[in-house]
Amino acid sequence: MANTDKRYKRLQRQLDDAQTYEEWFFAAEALDELDGHLAWREETGTELLHEELIRDHMKAMRRHRKNGETRTLTRVLQESLYRHLGELSNPDLYAVARTGTKYLATEFLLEVERSMRFICDNPMPGMSSEQSLRLFRAAERVYGRPALMLSGGAAFGIYHLGVTRALWRQDLLPRVIAGSSMGAIIAGAICNRTEDELEDFFEDPETLHRDAFDWLSPRKIWNKGAIMDQSHLHKHILTNLGSRSFGEASERSGRTLNISVSPTRTRQKPRLLNELASPEVLVDSAVLASCAVPGIYPSVMLKARDRLKGGDAVRPYMPTERWMDGSVHGDLPLMRMARLHNINKTIVSQANPHVVPFISHHHERGVKASLKQAGLSLLHSQVSVALELTRNTWSSTLVRPYLEQAHAMTTQSYLGDINIHFPFRPALYRKILSNPSMEDLAMYIRLGEQATWPRIPMIRDQIRISRTFAECIEKLKKKAGAERGQAE
Repeated sequence: MANTDKRYKRLQRQLDDAQTYEEWFFAAEALDELDGHLAWREETGTELLHEELIRDHMKAMRRHRKNGETRTLTRVLQESLYRHLGELSNPDLYAVARTGTKYLATEFLLEVERSMRFICDNPMPGMSSEQSLRLFRAAERVYGRPALMLSGGAAFGIYHLGVTRALWRQDLLPRVIAGSSMGAIIAGAICNRTEDELEDFFEDPETLHRDAFDWLSPRKIWNKGAIMDQSHLHKHILTNLGSRSFGEASERSGRTLNISVSPTRTRQKPRLLNELASPEVLVDSAVLASCAVPGIYPSVMLKARDRLKGGDAVRPYMPTERWMDGSVHGDLPLMRMARLHNINKTIVSQANPHVVPFISHHHERGVKASLKQAGLSLLHSQVSVALELTRNTWSSTLVRPYLEQAHAMTTQSYLGDINIHFPFRPALYRKILSNPSMEDLAMYIRLGEQATWPRIPMIRDQIRISRTFAECIEKLKKKAGAERGQAE
């Protein structure tokens, strides 16, 4: 027993000290074996899955692939995905073992992937690549795709670098990325780079410009109504992102960038800026607006490419409106993302300092964790109700806009389908408005990677089918193009 305890503690230290996902997974798998979680993954008869039907569908998929029956295989795929995706998305399936869920669930998803690739490579008789492409595109629209959402968080948001690097190294970084405030800077940096540039970005983050915060003198603070130099922040943004429109960034990176900005007027609505809704808007102006935390930075007028004048000409975008921090009204624009981009799975990296204390126990299980969650939820509800009553009482005063902002921040949702959050460490709160040293940069990145590694098995399973759709569509686009070329 003593030897087992020593081994357990040694493995736990290895888990905590891991420098790569592979090191983390090796220790996690050994701990799962000691805890009996690997046996749990192998066990049958769980109430969480319709095991008998899943096995029947897997047998049918293998049989139809063996016989080359693509049309019948397509029908089996449609039925099985419709029947099982709800249960396979249950987070309880990933709440036991560190290294993943039931082997049956992962095996089923692998069979679906193999079947999709089989249909892609072996089209139905009499169906051209163009027709197969339309079939896959229609199915993808029904199924949806994943998105990564990066919250605000001031200096804590640097932690998103570690989250995105961990996903990128496992080839799990979604093509659709949204960001607010500091999350907008990270999202913008990623979505303005080519794949080769992205490799340099993640493998050598020390080269990034880190000087974002610059405190103003007391006289300037009084005159401007803000405590930070916005021009200094803009230089930081331009150095790390460049100056491109949303349309130009998408064309360059192949990724879809989304930036949340909040209105300064109560009659305006929050906006989600992207290549679809605002292709000519400059990303750097959108990021600057999304970082404009009231009292810290002044609100911003957005800028856009002026195509009529040509070249690099710039014009005001919605010149009568000014915008501020996206975290105020829409830190995570879940509904707007779903409507615009057909999102079916949201991966949220949450680093907002006012949110982290309320969600730090979100992944824990047991009576103690439930009591903590219940207590924090009650406190959160009381604060929301108090702000609702207060803003109605002070509705005709100058205080009303600030109460509106506070109420919006307490009532919005800060969680998605899969959540990765900054650890609650009170000692770090003194660094919120400080430029990171090289040691701080490494610390934030490491925290982000460590928080992401335990979610990798779930993320890999949950976005497997969406990634397969994307890869098959790209392959079929090339085939259809080649067929058109031959016909001409």
